[in-house]
Amino acid sequence: MDCSERVLVKYPLFTTAVRRIQECFDSYGTTAEPACCPIVGESGSGKTTIISYFAHLHPRVDHKWGTEQPVLLAKIPARPTVKSLAETLLYKLGDPLWSRGNTVSKSIRLRELLKQCHVRLLALDEFQHFVDVRQANIPNDVADWLKEQVEEAKLAIVVLGLERCLEVLRQNEQLRRRFGANVRVGAFRWENKEERTVYRAFLRAVQEQLSEFTMPVLSDVEMAFRMHYGSFGLIGYTMKIIRGAARLASSRPLREITLETLAQSYAVNVWAERLDCPNPFLDDFDPDKAPPVKIPSRTTAVDPRMHGRHYSTRVELHA
Repeated sequence: MDCSERVLVKYPLFTTAVRRIQECFDSYGTTAEPACCPIVGESGSGKTTIISYFAHLHPRVDHKWGTEQPVLLAKIPARPTVKSLAETLLYKLGDPLWSRGNTVSKSIRLRELLKQCHVRLLALDEFQHFVDVRQANIPNDVADWLKEQVEEAKLAIVVLGLERCLEVLRQNEQLRRRFGANVRVGAFRWENKEERTVYRAFLRAVQEQLSEFTMPVLSDVEMAFRMHYGSFGLIGYTMKIIRGAARLASSRPLREITLETLAQSYAVNVWAERLDCPNPFLDDFDPDKAPPVKIPSRTTAVDPRMHGRHYSTRVELHA
């Protein structure tokens, strides 16, 4: 794996989210109803990285007596049905007959496999797929089915998704009762001094893990501002830009990441989503004339009942 793909920085929100997931995990078998937690945030805020890291801490192990899988991590299929969700979970548990049988038989097999594999935590990514934004519709039959399965197996649950996934819990009282407070991960706001400081510290830590490359000091105010503007302040987009630049630099003798390299990476990996915005890594980039930052997942037209207000802010350069 490319060295840039191995970069992992445990910034404060990352550690907070992992700690909360660990609390849910530890509640299995120790409480009448294991803890459940929603983790919500914009696309690119690092939710999938967080839960993948936690699953890596508790890997699947093959014993002589069978398979132990403490964390079952699965993505909710688009427009889920009971059939498609059951098949997804069976497949992730290694059932070779995951597509066989009717809904009842699949549900029974799933419950047995959850017990046999000693699953303690069910982590469901892309939970917003429960919400059909075009019809403002939520498949409550699927949510009810999911509740029945986890209650039968007495599992802890973590769901991850965009803000609108909370609508599933708001509309399903029995499912909502199982969940505690939300953990929100999102974009770093440049105009907030504390968040700006954390974002610059994040860039410094990334650069330390890429010591084999020569590059500008990413945590310097001007450079950090360019990175923030190009990435919306989101961890996922920040790393897309840096990893893209590292791949370009790897093919060159000096392994040097320059503004030009970052500009090329931005153009390939991010610019398609920001056609109206200037490339912040070009020499003629002017922060004072740049359009305000808009988070991608909040610029798509959705039903207002499912979404908050658009996030838009004019960013200014600060020390």
